[in-house]
Amino acid sequence: MKVHVIYAHPQETSLASTLHQTVVQGLTEAGHEVDDLDLYADNFDPVLSREDREEYHDITINRRKVADYVDRLMSCDGLVLCHPVWNFGWPAILKGYFDRVFLPDVSFKLTDGQLGPGLGNIKKLATVTTYGSKRYRAMFLGDPPRKNATRFLRVVCNPRVKVQYHALYDMNNVTQAQTSAFIGKVHDAMRKF
Repeated sequence: MKVHVIYAHPQETSLASTLHQTVVQGLTEAGHEVDDLDLYADNFDPVLSREDREEYHDITINRRKVADYVDRLMSCDGLVLCHPVWNFGWPAILKGYFDRVFLPDVSFKLTDGQLGPGLGNIKKLATVTTYGSKRYRAMFLGDPPRKNATRFLRVVCNPRVKVQYHALYDMNNVTQAQTSAFIGKVHDAMRKF
């Protein structure tokens, strides 16, 4: 299986970086072909410009600035997002990725006024993330990152997509043993992806 990993964190010494490395290692050990995209290292431009928005619905030209990213996304069988939760959402660079790459005729099809999934190639989807807040606080606020990963992304993928969500809550207050256990859990999940 070809798995596209999308990573979004600017610091090489972060827990997110360790989790990213764990994701890639686990997938590689399982024999998957990994297409690893580090949005920061790639200098991805997350800004949807005025011109981009004006061209958004024109499927003859809307991909021209992000064609490589679209091709990578559309050529994979699985997708794994690896990122922290910031302000109860995706990091801005990752949100910008979705704004710029999840275009009409890419992530969704509009046929005779009916909306349908565009990423039928993606049969497995996973998110590996960390939260600064406790789980109960995230739940009280509706846990938007979990909903984005398990609902929004699900509907643009293959109708039978299998979804995983791996989150370490309250990351600043967990013990080293709890952090290590989470890393081990992620490694095992990726080996079974």
